[in-house]
Formats: sequence, C-alpha cells, structure tokens
Amino acid sequence: MTGREAALDDRADQIARDFISRYEAEWRNGAEAVSRLYAPDAVLVGFVTAIGRSQICELLRGIIAQGWTSIRIKIVNVRQIGGVILIANEYAATGSGENAGKTLNASASHVLIESNGEWLSTLHTAR
Repeated sequence: MTGREAALDDRADQIARDFISRYEAEWRNGAEAVSRLYAPDAVLVGFVTAIGRSQICELLRGIIAQGWTSIRIKIVNVRQIGGVILIANEYAATGSGENAGKTLNASASHVLIESNGEWLSTLHTAR
C-alpha cells in the first residue's frame, strides 16, 4: 500500500467513525434527527424499502415507537471506492417500553456520499 492509499484509508475510516458516532447520537434525538443523516433521495432497505428522507423518517419513527430507543454500532469494515465510502457494521438496538430488557442484534451497511461538505447515507441496508 502506498502512502497515498494509506492516507485515503485513514480518511475513510475517520469519516466512517464520525458518521456512525453522529448516527448513534441522533438516534437518541428521534427519527427526524436521524433522517437528516440521509441524502434526500436515499434508499433504506430493511424489512421494507423506504425511498427518500420522508419515507425513511416514517420507517425510523415506527422502529423507535416500538421501543428501540437506543442503538450501538460497531464498524466491521470500511472501504473507499472513488467518491463513496462503504461501511459494513453490526448493531445492537436496546429496547424500552414493551421491549424493555430486550436487545436486537443485526448487521447493516451504508454507502456514504459527500454533499455540501457533509457525508450522508445514500443507501442503507439492514437485516
């Protein structure tokens, strides 16, 4: 690996860490806050597919309303390809209310793009 490649990898890792930290923090602030981390035309593919911020916000609002009010995300892999950053991760959502004491463990991925100086998810898969 050349010095330039190592620098790009370090930059991609830092961008991924920053994005995931923001995602975890915004989850505590609600669906509207989290949905701002998505590009306007983003796609979230989970148990249903949501297209665009408003549908993503609606989907996240439903998940949070079920009691999944806290999330911890562990980055598994980061790779930059051209102008996008790919993040593979594992997450644990912690329940409250009727889901108190429960934990939902799963995996996900994000494809990040830079828009107006901010890195946003343009494609998010979760299972």
